[in-house]
Amino acid sequence: MKNLTLTFGFLFCMLLSSAGVQAQGAAEKKEMSKSEIAEMKQAQKEEKQRLAQEKKELKAQQAEVKRMQAAEKAEAKRVKNLEKAQKNYDKAVTKRQKAEIKLAQQNLKIEKAIQKGTTNEKVAKMELKQKQLEINVEKANSEISKFERDLERYKSKEN
Repeated sequence: MKNLTLTFGFLFCMLLSSAGVQAQGAAEKKEMSKSEIAEMKQAQKEEKQRLAQEKKELKAQQAEVKRMQAAEKAEAKRVKNLEKAQKNYDKAVTKRQKAEIKLAQQNLKIEKAIQKGTTNEKVAKMELKQKQLEINVEKANSEISKFERDLERYKSKEN
């Protein structure tokens, strides 16, 4: 019986020691899984931060592209307005030249009419036309100054 008690005691000790080892193994497993979980959470956190940084960089790039497109559009508009102002300026100069030519011709007609002794009524009519031509020259001059200002404004935006 003594043998049986020793055997039973021995088995009981072995059982307790194996249970202790299993408990220690389970604790290590639990710790291992906790550390693995912590590593996974850290990896997720780093990935989230990396994605947030990439998103921020992408937004910055998109903003830069948008800004460049707006700048290109503004430059195209400025060039278009500059060309239009140059065209209008050239038209106004041509208009003024034509008006000055007509005015000079009218002045000659008036001088010839006075030399021929044409009636005052016809001379007055010619002088009225002369005044209208002088007004046309002044209008052309004012248009020229307006378009010169436009040209200067669009050229100054270039810099």
